[in-house]
Amino acid sequence: MIEVKARMVRSAVYLAGETLQCEIIFTNVNEDSTALKNSKEEKKEPKVERLAWASVQIHCQCSVNSSRIVIPQKNDTSTVDLTSPVVLKSSTSFAPSRGEQGQCLMDTQPKILFCDLELAPGESRTFLYSEIIPADGPPSFKGYAVKYSYKVTLGTSRVNSQFKLLRLPLRVLTVRGLTETENFFGLPEQTSNPFLENKANNNSLLDIAVDYLTAVTSKRNSHVYNIVSNKGHVGKFCLFKSAYRIGEEIVGSFDFTDTLIPCVKYTVTLQSEEHIPEEYRPPHCKNSGAIYTSYCSVQEYCLHAKKTHLVLPVPVTVCPEFESDLVCLKWRLHFEFVLASGVLPAGASPLQSTYPQLDTATWQGPADIETEIMTWDFPVKLLATNPLQASSISMIRTSNSMMF
Repeated sequence: MIEVKARMVRSAVYLAGETLQCEIIFTNVNEDSTALKNSKEEKKEPKVERLAWASVQIHCQCSVNSSRIVIPQKNDTSTVDLTSPVVLKSSTSFAPSRGEQGQCLMDTQPKILFCDLELAPGESRTFLYSEIIPADGPPSFKGYAVKYSYKVTLGTSRVNSQFKLLRLPLRVLTVRGLTETENFFGLPEQTSNPFLENKANNNSLLDIAVDYLTAVTSKRNSHVYNIVSNKGHVGKFCLFKSAYRIGEEIVGSFDFTDTLIPCVKYTVTLQSEEHIPEEYRPPHCKNSGAIYTSYCSVQEYCLHAKKTHLVLPVPVTVCPEFESDLVCLKWRLHFEFVLASGVLPAGASPLQSTYPQLDTATWQGPADIETEIMTWDFPVKLLATNPLQASSISMIRTSNSMMF
């Protein structure tokens, strides 16, 4: 029996363009014949295991919701269904996406770990797989219409036997404009001294990406927006910045002073927008808009409140905004305001003076208020974060094993 173990050296979350490293261990778990010398059983020859080859590859699988996206089929009669059970049992060639749902969108060149490996009982061999994640691919994303998933797949086989596959899931984050920034930081420093050699900066892609994301998302420029209904002024909303990293908190403030329409309650929801190009939409969805998915929300009763604030945490598990051939992902804040449509009943305000003047007063809100709902959508930018931070709370497993 052969036991194969694979383990990510760092984590299961990476930026596109980073170098991934995976440790792979092959072990012959058959018992050594020396352990049977003192037993009454007959001596057996040690069983040496022999593997023909082993190869590793990174690939991205794309699966779509057929009710939302229609991909034109190519007229290729030589295409083989990789999910067919007959193909799975009969083939001995390495196909990392075999048996997976959807289509293989992109993959790296396979790297051969060894050919013709012999392992004595109890012997182990360790290999280190290193590969650069393609920088031009989409991020890991699981939406309603499209799903992109990355995996590191190891294939190995005995001589004239069916190959075995061992997979490790991988989460990839993308950062727009990172390639140009990396090229800028990679330029050699021009020194004024002709006797000194110009040396290029040795900043890693991770360091450059973190600095770039920090510079973009740390810019604070408060913007105040007037909230107006068809009956008059409702209030003001102040947002301190418009670009956030996943895992951050969206902080804003409401100002309801000097308003004509009282606001009873507000609800703010973080929503994603999946925009499908028209050429990939089915006939019944030609005139449909984007697909909206809600992730987290916060609500507060604010009747007679002059000022209040908003704190909405962005889950670190969501996907930053991106654009591919099949989908364009954007983010927005969806506001719902419950407004008083009529005059509030007498004594409805806790701020009315009491007689005689007391330090404390008891107030009970009105039993019935005529209300109406007003909605407002505000776009925000969600960018990637440090993959080390995302991996600290990630549930993606970083190791896997198999025996055959």
